[in-house]
Amino acid sequence: MHVKKYLLKGLHRLQKGPGYTYKELLVWYCDNTNTHGPKRIICEGPKKKAMWFLLTLLFAALVCWQWGIFIRTYLSWEVSVSLSVGFKTMDFPAVTICNASPFKNFTSIFYPHYGNCYIFNWGMTEKALPSANPGTEFGLKLILDIGQEDYVPFLASTAGVRLMLHEQRSYPFIRDEGIYAMSGTETSIGVLVDKLQRMGEPYSPCTVNGSEVPVQNFYSDYNTTYSIQACLRSCFQDHMIRNCNCGHYLYPLPRGEKYCNNRDFPDWAHCYSDLQMSVAQRETCIGMCKESCNDTQYKMTISMADWPSEASEDWIFHVLSQERDQSTNITLSRKGIVKLNIYFQEFNYRTIEESAANNIVWLLSNLGGQFGFWMGGSVLCLIEFGEIIIDFVWITIIKLVALAKSLRQRRAQASYAGPPPTVAELVEAHTNFGFQPDTAPRSPNTGPYPSEQALPIPGTPPPNYDSLRLQPLDVIESDSEGDAI
Repeated sequence: MHVKKYLLKGLHRLQKGPGYTYKELLVWYCDNTNTHGPKRIICEGPKKKAMWFLLTLLFAALVCWQWGIFIRTYLSWEVSVSLSVGFKTMDFPAVTICNASPFKNFTSIFYPHYGNCYIFNWGMTEKALPSANPGTEFGLKLILDIGQEDYVPFLASTAGVRLMLHEQRSYPFIRDEGIYAMSGTETSIGVLVDKLQRMGEPYSPCTVNGSEVPVQNFYSDYNTTYSIQACLRSCFQDHMIRNCNCGHYLYPLPRGEKYCNNRDFPDWAHCYSDLQMSVAQRETCIGMCKESCNDTQYKMTISMADWPSEASEDWIFHVLSQERDQSTNITLSRKGIVKLNIYFQEFNYRTIEESAANNIVWLLSNLGGQFGFWMGGSVLCLIEFGEIIIDFVWITIIKLVALAKSLRQRRAQASYAGPPPTVAELVEAHTNFGFQPDTAPRSPNTGPYPSEQALPIPGTPPPNYDSLRLQPLDVIESDSEGDAI
C-alpha cells in the first residue's frame, strides 16, 4: 500500500509540469527560454512565425554541424610538436664496439654476427659517465687492434670495426643500427643529442615500458629497457618456436626451449626460410609491437683521415708493438689498427615533445562560441533544453500510465458477457441454506407441529433493490484512483 501511495503521489507531481501535451510543453519552452529564436515563433504573426521557425531551424542545424566537426576533430587526438633546446651536463652515450680484443672498462657481450663485442659506459653496474664540455679533448679516444691477420676468409669479408651509439641500459642491435670504421684511419664522430617525448595513448601508439605490449620480451634477461627492435625480434622468435618447434640462434631463447640444430630438427632451415619471407608474420609483429614513448637519438657527424701518417707511423707502430707484445720490433701494420674519437659536437640537446593539439578547453570554447554566435545561447540555454527533454519524458510516462489504465479497464469489462448482476441476485447466489425451513417428510410416529403452521424463516430477508447495479471491482478501484489523482 505504501508503494502504491508513493507512485500515486509521484504521478501527481508529474502532472503538475508545464503542460499535459507535447504542444503545451513546446509553447511553454518557447515562451520561457533564453534562446532568442524560439521566443519570436510564438510572439509574432503567422508570416513572421514561419520565417522565425525556418531561421531557428537553419541556425540550429548549423550549430549541430559545427559541433560535429569540432567533436570529430577533438576525437582524432591530433598532436602538435614543439622543439626546445637545452644546455646542461649530459651522460656520455653507451658505445658498443665489435671485434676480438677486450678493452678496459668495457662490458663484454656476445653477438652472433660479430663474436665478442664490448660496451663502454653501458650503465648496468656503474653510474653512467657524464661529459662536461664539447670537443674531442673531452670525449672517448680509442686505438683498436682488429687483428686482421686472424680473420677467417669464408666468414668475414669486411675489415674494420662495427660500432654503435645508444642509450644506457638499452640492448645494442649493432647489425641494423651500427656503422663501420675503416682500418688504417682516424675516425672522428661528433654527436648531437635529440630527445623524443611522445604523449602515449590515445594520441600516439607508443608504450612507456612495454608492459601493455602482448609480446614477451626475450631480451629482458639482459636487464635492458624496452625497444621496438627487441619486441620485433622477440615476436619473430616466438613464431619460430611455435611453427618450427625450436628457436633461432640469432635471438635469445626462452626458458625450456631449444635452439635449432640439424640433428634434432632436420627441417628447421626450410621452416625458418618460409617464416622469414612471410609477409603475414611480419605484419602481425608490427601490429603488436609499439614504439617507445621516450627515446634518445644520437645524430653522428663522421669524418676520417689516414692514420698514422707516413712521417709518424714508424714510432707509433713501435710504441703500440711494445704495449701489445713487449717487443722492440714492429708487430703491427696499418691494416690492423683503427683510431676512434667520439665526442659531443655541441654541448646542447634538442627536445622534441608532443602536446595535445586540441584539448578540452579548446573544445568547450569552440562549442560555446558557435552556439552563442548562431543561436545567442549559453550554458543556461543548454540546461533549459535538457529540462524540456526531461519534461518530454515525464509526459510520455503519463501517457503510458493512462494507456495502461485504459487497457486494464477494457480487459475488466470484457470479462463480463452481460450486464452486471443486481444486489438481490448476488444475495440469492450466496444464501445460507442452513436457515431455510425444514421441508423434509416427517416420520409417521412424530406428531404434527402446533397449529400445523410452517416454521418461520429466521432472520430478516434483505430488500430487493433490483434497480441497483454493481460495477466490477477493477472498475471501481480504477475510478477511486482517478479521483485520488
